[in-house]
Amino acid sequence: MKNKTNLKIINWSIFIIVVLTAVITAIVTLYDLYNTPAFGEDAQSRVGFRWGTLHIIISIAILIISVFLAIGWKRLFPFNVPITIILVGFCYVLFFLTFTIGWVGIQGMIGFFIAFLIGVILISSYSISFLIQRLKTTNKS
Repeated sequence: MKNKTNLKIINWSIFIIVVLTAVITAIVTLYDLYNTPAFGEDAQSRVGFRWGTLHIIISIAILIISVFLAIGWKRLFPFNVPITIILVGFCYVLFFLTFTIGWVGIQGMIGFFIAFLIGVILISSYSISFLIQRLKTTNKS
């Protein structure tokens, strides 16, 4: 049971760090875009609303992942929070692609990539840890 508590602490600590980082970077970026005078090439990146096919596809993916995650939340432990971190990455890229125009949208894609990597690393480490535990219990028997 102690291992389960440790996994919860690790999961939620990393989740909170990822969400706070996403919120802070989004606020700083929007603040910078609003308060920096745009001349020449700087005008390529600006705040603006866009909605198209890509946004619909990402929104549907977020909705589908959210539904399946909500249905299997307890059964997916400890993989539920890493999947949620990947879902936060999808929301981050959707935010930047929807509310910014220009090269600044790459920040959303980089944020998604980082969230995806964190989720995959957590999932891989938990899988390897469980495999090692299973091998130890099998060898003892």
